[in-house]
Amino acid sequence: MRSGELGRKLDQSVGTVIAPMIGAMRRKAPMPRNPRRIVVIEPTAIGDTLIGSGCILALTKRFPRATVIVAHGPSNAAAVEILLAPVEMAQISFTNPLKAGMKLRSLAPDIVVDLCPWPYATALAARMTGAWTAGFVPQGSRRGSLYDLAVPHHIDRHESRNLWAMADALGAGPVSGMAIKRHRALLEADLDPRGLVLCHIAAGGSRAAAKAWPMHHWRKLIHALVQRGYRVGLTGTSKDQRVVDDLIQRVALPNERVTNLCGKLSLSLLAELLAEVDMLISVDTGVLHLSAAVNGRSIGLHGPTRAARWGSSSPHAIGLDAPHPYAGYINYGFEQHSSAMQIMATLRPSQVLTVMDGLAPSLQAG
Repeated sequence: MRSGELGRKLDQSVGTVIAPMIGAMRRKAPMPRNPRRIVVIEPTAIGDTLIGSGCILALTKRFPRATVIVAHGPSNAAAVEILLAPVEMAQISFTNPLKAGMKLRSLAPDIVVDLCPWPYATALAARMTGAWTAGFVPQGSRRGSLYDLAVPHHIDRHESRNLWAMADALGAGPVSGMAIKRHRALLEADLDPRGLVLCHIAAGGSRAAAKAWPMHHWRKLIHALVQRGYRVGLTGTSKDQRVVDDLIQRVALPNERVTNLCGKLSLSLLAELLAEVDMLISVDTGVLHLSAAVNGRSIGLHGPTRAARWGSSSPHAIGLDAPHPYAGYINYGFEQHSSAMQIMATLRPSQVLTVMDGLAPSLQAG
């Protein structure tokens, strides 16, 4: 068993037992009216951070005199840096709740807002600060006993709606959407977005393999896009460069038609490119939410997750769900299924191309 799987099992088994015991040690208190320091716990994915960006901005507006600090991890630091909200940053690991709680306590918060929806580790760390706390409670969870304000978390709606509900509960709503800094001047002359389709093949997180689309599907799609006159750019981190190089080699198309952009774009530059390109086609990962933050055009490829729960919220986005009978089994990210590796293959390139062909007149007009 991988250490991540073991950690999740320990989190749930231990947390379920000790959360009510610790929660009973202190009466729930009213929210401070004039907090000086607020800590927001958002320690993991880029996508989750972007989805929560509007909530964090609303919190800074609700408490304009408070210093707001985002407790983040190494994987989402770049996303915190582009938040529109005026925040400070503190990198904290929550694998050890005791150490995390001590680090949070050293920040001297008056309020701690935990935006993680399910782990007991973040809830326990928040409680250890001695500050007033708010956090999510999934159905059947005992996390609520650890918070002064427990906000129900629902899996039958898009995750953005849960974040908006948190803002409302804190008196900071309504939230209109995501909020990141824009730097339109970053778009370079050699990155012409006209006629460009970006493809993002690499998923993130513990279920990355299950969220991946088969490479032969990508090859067929890229060939068809080039035949239709598009240029294709493949995005990702520098870690994805070798896999993308191999894909491009197998596609065997001219370099001016298919380009490897992995590791060559900052998050800010990628955001500006996503705002202008003809289309982003991506598996379920953070780039879909970055596109949503700039109201970009996208086609999301969903298998283990559902577009209605985790897809791009841009008005110009289309989410395609795999037709597999066990599609959509992931609601939080840690779930497993014996058919996980078969689901994405049932989503065919022809379905993506049908959407692209239907949108072609509007793309050409744009």
